[in-house]
Amino acid sequence: MPGDLEGSPALTFAPLAVEEGVTYEPGSFAAMMERRYESYKAHVVRPFFRDHFARLDRQIVLVDALAALNAGPAAVRDLETAMTEVLMAFRTGRRSFLSTLFRPHIDKILFAATKADHLHHESHDRLEAILRHLTARAIARAEDVGAAIDVIALASVRATREGRVGGRGEKGLDAVIGTPMAGEKIGAEIFDGRAEAAIFPGELPADPKAVFRDSGHVLTPEELDYRFVRFRPPAAGRDGAGAPLPLPHIRLDRALQFLIGDKLS
Repeated sequence: MPGDLEGSPALTFAPLAVEEGVTYEPGSFAAMMERRYESYKAHVVRPFFRDHFARLDRQIVLVDALAALNAGPAAVRDLETAMTEVLMAFRTGRRSFLSTLFRPHIDKILFAATKADHLHHESHDRLEAILRHLTARAIARAEDVGAAIDVIALASVRATREGRVGGRGEKGLDAVIGTPMAGEKIGAEIFDGRAEAAIFPGELPADPKAVFRDSGHVLTPEELDYRFVRFRPPAAGRDGAGAPLPLPHIRLDRALQFLIGDKLS
């Protein structure tokens, strides 16, 4: 969101494929992009971190692991690197009286795999295992300095329900039922955003290391063992008196208990 900086050169930069160790001449396009990026960090990122993030003592990291899985092992590898580096921006560790006053620390970190409602609950433990593997280096770094860590699969708004699909006499497959967003595609089928569908997204691997196979190769949708689509959120229900009912969720209560339960007891 550009806000007050709309139109500023500090926001008009783009990543370039540059060779490591190469120096680019002043006035070149690459030098201009670098200068603007450094300005963005100095005038946008650092003040925002200083005024907001540096004051936190609890952190939840929402990870769209399913989107990375959709994009293939190369994207999963990038996600693993990002999860490790994101914690380098924070001071983690148990708080003491003095650290609370002068140098706040993050003493609880929750890694949450979002969109758990896009999978049958039988696959949630595998999604959590994949996320734990993706964040293993980040978790080790945080635990070394005393921060409490948890990993969960959650959906703050549940957009699907569960069912089984399969012909007569067949065991059937565990599926999720919901309304895919307009333009979502599985194979040759393109969803219109209105019709409900029962979808079997595929099975996540039992071994989380399998998501890194062929990490240098970007897979096509046809090569993947699973495919996840986005679903429309459910319509809000109402009780007998006409009052709105809470939207369904998956493990949002567990997330809140881990992050702030001790402050409410």
